[in-house]
Amino acid sequence: MKDRPLVTVVGILAIGGGLAVVFAPELAGFLSAGAIFVKLVGVLTLVQGLRVVQGRRNRDLLQAETGDPETNVTLPTPGTEFDERLLKVHSGARKERFRARKKIRATLESSLVEAIVQREGCSRDEARAQVETGEWTDDDEAAAFLGGPSAPRRSWREWFRQSLGGQTTFQHRARRTADAVSEYVEETR
Repeated sequence: MKDRPLVTVVGILAIGGGLAVVFAPELAGFLSAGAIFVKLVGVLTLVQGLRVVQGRRNRDLLQAETGDPETNVTLPTPGTEFDERLLKVHSGARKERFRARKKIRATLESSLVEAIVQREGCSRDEARAQVETGEWTDDDEAAAFLGGPSAPRRSWREWFRQSLGGQTTFQHRARRTADAVSEYVEETR
């Protein structure tokens, strides 16, 4: 009863009057349900409305804040990093070019070994043996690029056709191997 004593007293009296009418219906005859009741409800509604308006006037105005709109995130095209690394194979000092070639081969081989292990459920040594022999693909050029001495070699016709293209032999073979590895991984899924 500390905050709103008048409202609390009116509420208690209204509840008490309602309970009295429920238990002693003859008391309802003293109150006419006509115009007095409607006027009383109207006055109570007006008082409550004024109370709410007065309470709102003393508060700070709070506005809803909208979040930042979604933005388009640009992601690199898959394979762009590989293409950039492949272009660097023929630029820079000889030692750097050799390292770049070796790194591309190692990346392709480790990706392929991991895919073979996942697909076949074999050990890494068994997967490396499949890479050495070239039995992981039907593409002789890709098998020769990563394989050992027992892997199939590309034909002279393939070598001649490739040499007329705009890429170096290493770039062409690396791209072809990357495509074959990608195809192998996709078949796994």
